[in-house]
Amino acid sequence: MAVRVVFQKVDETPQAVEYRFGPTEDELPTTVVIDPQRPTEWPTVGGDEPLMPTVVRAVLERRRATGRWPDHGVIEH
Repeated sequence: MAVRVVFQKVDETPQAVEYRFGPTEDELPTTVVIDPQRPTEWPTVGGDEPLMPTVVRAVLERRRATGRWPDHGVIEH
C-alpha cells in the first residue's frame, strides 16, 4: 500500500514547532507539535495519530540535514 503524506510548518517558537499534515496540500487536518529542546520525545499533541511517527521522522531527518526546521515536505512510500 502506498503512503503519501504532506506536512506544513504552521508555527515555530523556542518552545514548540507545530506542523499540520494530511493527504494533500489542501487537506492538512492533523496537528503535531514537536518540542525543539527534546525533539525525539513523544509529542504531547498529535501523538495518537498513526502517521505521526512517519511525519516526525521526516521532519527531524530534514532538520539534521539542513540545520533548520523544514517549512514543508512530502513523504511517499
